Amino acid sequence: MNEVQERRERHLGWVLAGALTIHLIILVPRGPVMLAALAALLTGAILRQRQTHLPAWLVRVALVLGAIGVFIDQDYFRLASTLGDFGAIVGALLLLRPVTPQRGMRVLLCMLVLLASAILRPYPTVGATFVVIDVIVFLLLAEQIHRPAEATVSLWVAVSRSLRVVVPVGIIVTAIFWAFPNLSDYSPKVWSGFSGSGVLNPGSIAEVAQSRRVALVARFAPNQEIPKPSELYWRGQVLEVSGGMTWARFSREIERDRLLLPSMPPSEAGHFHYRQELAANRSGIVAVLDHALYVSARRDDQDVVVMDLGGSVLQAVGGGQLAMDVVSTSSPMPDAPLAALAEGSLTVPKNVRNDPKVKAVLDEIFRPSMDTPARMQAVAKFFRKGGFRYTQRPGRTDDLGNFLTAQKRGFCEHYAAAGATLLRLGGVPARIVTGYRGGTWNPWMRTITVRDSDAHAWVEAWDSSRALWVRFDPTDFVAPQLAGGIAREMDSSMWPWYRTGASYLAATVATSMENVEEAWSRLTSSQAWEHVDVMIFIALVGIAFIWLLRNLRARRSARSENRVERLLVELEDIAARAARNRQISETPLAWLKRLEATASEEVEKDAIRQFSDAYEEGAYRESHAVDALVGRLKALKQELRRLWRRPAAVSR
Repeated sequence: MNEVQERRERHLGWVLAGALTIHLIILVPRGPVMLAALAALLTGAILRQRQTHLPAWLVRVALVLGAIGVFIDQDYFRLASTLGDFGAIVGALLLLRPVTPQRGMRVLLCMLVLLASAILRPYPTVGATFVVIDVIVFLLLAEQIHRPAEATVSLWVAVSRSLRVVVPVGIIVTAIFWAFPNLSDYSPKVWSGFSGSGVLNPGSIAEVAQSRRVALVARFAPNQEIPKPSELYWRGQVLEVSGGMTWARFSREIERDRLLLPSMPPSEAGHFHYRQELAANRSGIVAVLDHALYVSARRDDQDVVVMDLGGSVLQAVGGGQLAMDVVSTSSPMPDAPLAALAEGSLTVPKNVRNDPKVKAVLDEIFRPSMDTPARMQAVAKFFRKGGFRYTQRPGRTDDLGNFLTAQKRGFCEHYAAAGATLLRLGGVPARIVTGYRGGTWNPWMRTITVRDSDAHAWVEAWDSSRALWVRFDPTDFVAPQLAGGIAREMDSSMWPWYRTGASYLAATVATSMENVEEAWSRLTSSQAWEHVDVMIFIALVGIAFIWLLRNLRARRSARSENRVERLLVELEDIAARAARNRQISETPLAWLKRLEATASEEVEKDAIRQFSDAYEEGAYRESHAVDALVGRLKALKQELRRLWRRPAAVSR
C-alpha cells in the first residue's frame, strides 16, 4: 500500500469514527452498549494514531462477545432496540481494522441501522430534519469511501451529486413523518407552565408547539368509550397566582381537595378507561385526560407512586417514560376555590387592576346585574367580536391593557391569561390549566397520539351556583377552526384516502412489532425459558466457534493465494526507499518493466525481469508449484534489496 492510500485510509477511519460517535451520543441510550461501543472507538483511535490495527481473528472474537453481551444485557426484547444495539457494537468493532471500501460501507450500514432503530422506538428523539441531514451525510461519506485515492472532487461537486438523491428522499421522509403517528421531531426546551416549575410566561407554550415530538399515547380497548372531540383536554398543571399576562402555581404548601381514588372505580357512563404511555414526565407532572379518578403507573416494570397535588394535578415520583392504567372523567371538578389564596381565586395585581385600559374594557363588557354564566358569555363575546387574531408569533406581549386594546394578537396562553384575569376582575374566581388539547386518532389501533404541537392552555371558572369549575377556553372564540380541526381528526370518515392508508399502514407495522415483542416476552417468562436460554447461549457459542474455525481456514487459504501479492507490496516498499516508486496509474507489470528499462546494471535488469516473470506466473496464471514460485520471488526480492541498498543506487 503506497503512502497516499495509507493516508486516505487513516483519514476515512477518523471521519467514520467521528460520525459513529455522534450517532452513538444522539441515538443510543446511555448504558453498557453505549459504553462498550465508545470504548471500542477509543481503542481504534489509539491504534490508528500508532498506525496499526488489531488482527482479524481478535475482532471476530470481539464481535461474537459483543453479540452475546447485547443478548444478555436486555431485560426484555424490543426489536428496534436490539437492532440498534447490534449496529452500535458491530460498527465500532469494524473500525478496529483498516478501512477498506467494503468495510467502510459496512460501518455506514451500521449507522443506518442505528438511525432506523431510533425512528422505530416508541418515543423517538429524531425527526424528519435529522433524517434528511443524516442521509446527506451518509451519501457524502459513501462517495468519500468509494472515491479513488488519486481523484480530486470539490465539496460543492460532492454535495450537488448527493442532492440528486437527497431531495426526493427528503420529500418522502417528510411525508412519512407527517403521516405516521409514532414518528416525531426534535423538541425544544420544555415549557415552564407544565414542567413542574409552575410559571407560565407569554410565548412559552407557542415555543413548544413548534415541535411534533410525541408527548403521550393513549390506547382505548375495543369495548371502551372514546372521548368526544370537545372532551380532549389533557390536564397537566393548574396555575392560580395571577400577574396579568404571567401566571404561576401557588408555591406554599396548603391543604387541597384530592380527587384521585385509591382503587379503580367501576365502569359507568362518562368514565374513560385507557392505557397511557408518557414519553417524559416533565419533572414529574403527569398529563392525563381531564380529569383523572384513578391512576396506576409503572416504569421499567416497577410500580411508580402518583400523587394528587390538588386540582387533579398529578405528579409521579422520578422522571422518564411512564406506562399507566387510567380512569378519567370529563365532568366538572368540585374542588372549591381556596381561601388561602388571598380572596380565593380573585386576586389580581394592583397595577393590572388600576390600568386605565383594563378598566375601560371591564366597563365595556360587564354589567353589575350579571351572574357568573353571563359574565363568562360577556368575555367570550368580547374575544369573538373584538377583532382578535390567533397566531404563534404575536411579538412581545407582557402588558394586559395593551394586549386587550391594541395588539390583539396571541396564542392560546395569551388568551387564557387575559380571559382568566378579566373573569377575576369581573368577580368570577378563575384559574389557568396547561396541558394538551386534541391528538391524532388511529381507528385501527384505537390510539390517540398527543404531540408537543398539541400544547394548550385554557381557563376554569368557578360557578358558585353549581359549586363546580367550568371549563372556559377563550381560544375557541378567537379561532373556532381549531375545534373543527380536532373534530375532523377524530372522524376517520372525513379523512382523504392517503391519510386513511397511512394510518392503516402505521397500525399494521406497530401491531406486527408488538406481536413479535409479546411472543418473545411470553417465551422468556415461561418456565421452559430457564432451559431454553442456556441452550441458545450454547448454540450461539457453537455457531461462533464454527464461524471462527471456517474463517481461520479461509484465512490460511487466502494467505497462500495472496503471498504473491504480498511480496509485490513488500518490493514496492523497498523500491520506495530507493526512490523507485510505483506511480498511481501504473500496473504492477508496467512498473516492473519501467524499472527494468531504467536499470543501469545487467544484474539488476536480470533480477527485475525474473521477478516480473515469476509475479506474472503467480498472479495471472494457474501455477501448481506455488511454494517454489514464492521461494523464487523471496530470493529475487532480497537480491533487489541488496542491489538498491548499494551506494551506487541513485534516484531514477
